[in-house]
Amino acid sequence: MKKPKLRELKEALRAVIVGPVTTKYPFEPHTPPDGFRGKPEFHEDDCIGCGACAEVCPSLSIKVLDMPQSDPPKRRLELRYDKCVFCGQCELNCTTKEGVKLSKEFDLAGLDRSEFVESIEHDLVICEVCGAIVGTIKHLRWVAEQLGAKTYANPTLIILADGSMKLSTPDAGRPGEPTLARSDMMRVMCPACRRTSIVRELWGE
Repeated sequence: MKKPKLRELKEALRAVIVGPVTTKYPFEPHTPPDGFRGKPEFHEDDCIGCGACAEVCPSLSIKVLDMPQSDPPKRRLELRYDKCVFCGQCELNCTTKEGVKLSKEFDLAGLDRSEFVESIEHDLVICEVCGAIVGTIKHLRWVAEQLGAKTYANPTLIILADGSMKLSTPDAGRPGEPTLARSDMMRVMCPACRRTSIVRELWGE
């Protein structure tokens, strides 16, 4: 019988003195180390509903569901962590860097896959002229904060930063004016309608 190698003897003695390297999970709770990529979680205070996480998700486990017909209009972000590959792209590409984070939660087993959904909702901003979706209120206010004084170059951002959506009423136009004229400037509009109103103001019909 061959004698054990010194390296193997060293490892055996270390295991006897120090103890095993593995934990006693599931009999005792296990705390993953920092940097562990576990279940993604939305953070309501920092998520602005921009949908950047859904754009970069390779497994398509994040969906953006817009509900413009609801009262008030809503956007729901749904994350199915039964499809998630825990790559961390959502956290890496988050606009605010804090809206979605990978937690240390790893014990995600279950019998009903319909329960493996995490969602968050945001109020939508709808164009007052054509009804197109402009974005979420939190997203536009975040943009206004980043722009600072430059916010005042865009009337939609001015209205949202002011905290009011009704600084101008839809029927505030003067008789005889065409649609999207000067009186429409201080309204919540999508980029296409905003461009039309500005072009007509500068160059006429």
